[in-house]
Amino acid sequence: MKLTVMERIQLQNLLPAEGDYITLKLIRKLREALSFSEKEINDIEFKNHWRCKACNITELSQQVPKCPSCGTYMDAAGMVHWNEEKAIKVIKDVHMGNTMLETCRAALKKLSDEKSLSEPMMGLYEKFCVEAVDEEEAE
Repeated sequence: MKLTVMERIQLQNLLPAEGDYITLKLIRKLREALSFSEKEINDIEFKNHWRCKACNITELSQQVPKCPSCGTYMDAAGMVHWNEEKAIKVIKDVHMGNTMLETCRAALKKLSDEKSLSEPMMGLYEKFCVEAVDEEEAE
């Protein structure tokens, strides 16, 4: 399945953290397939959002920076930024078996059923839940 940078990140966040042994092994492999290579990180200009807890100063950087005010290492603030123009060109074909396809599909359907699906996730929902159904019906 061809996935954009945003879809790869969203999908990683949707994957369950708990399950049986076999499913968790498959999820680990899928997470690795969805991850970004060092070349992609540099090409897309990924940067983490960092914050100093002591000074409340924020900074964008690829590596853990030291706070310019107090000199302590900053903590990850949980956000990632990238160059959108360069990211548009990065599409990765991620192979996943039926178990992982169904796991992703179930997570997205659950969000939709709970009315928690956000607009940025619509493309991912369509790939897993709409296009997949259309392809199955065509066979």
